[in-house]
Amino acid sequence: MKRKDIIIVTLIISLICSLCANFYFMNRKKEVEKVPETLPKEIERKWLIKEEDIPYDLSKADIFEVEQSYISFDPEIRIRRINDGKFYTLTIKSNMSVDGMVRDEVEYYITKESYELLLSKKEGITILKTRYQFVDENNVKRCIDIFHGELSGLVYLETEYKSEEEANKDVIDWAIKDVTSDKRYKNQSLARYGIPSDE
Repeated sequence: MKRKDIIIVTLIISLICSLCANFYFMNRKKEVEKVPETLPKEIERKWLIKEEDIPYDLSKADIFEVEQSYISFDPEIRIRRINDGKFYTLTIKSNMSVDGMVRDEVEYYITKESYELLLSKKEGITILKTRYQFVDENNVKRCIDIFHGELSGLVYLETEYKSEEEANKDVIDWAIKDVTSDKRYKNQSLARYGIPSDE
């Protein structure tokens, strides 16, 4: 086995071990007084929108061209190539709440070589999208994803929050619908099954 193969396998094993440790402590909630928070939380809501209805000037946003693939759907392990290889990331998500809003998430920067090795093991399609990231008039950080290729026509507004209370207060009255709790609109589902049939 090549050195780079050993490194990336070691990385994946260590990440999966972290997930297993988290699952173990979550399952022992009744046995221990304090459950350690081993992984950071992602608190996010997602809306399905129409590109022509976007009320923001996207020319002022930070723009990222994203190629997103999955090397595992369960646990969810995602890799990204961003801005034609300017940087690469590996992300693991787990323990999604019933409402789809909260998940454990860990993310790492990886090398081009590691990305290419992992890409050869991908499941489903590679998602292509342009991400526009900006802060709105209420000082809220927003992301708009416009999809391309097999997912062309799909547009999302995503927002991450510091708390569930903050998330629940957010209102996007110009969106088509809130799809936070609809698993069919999660990116990993899009990579497996494509655009939901009701669109």
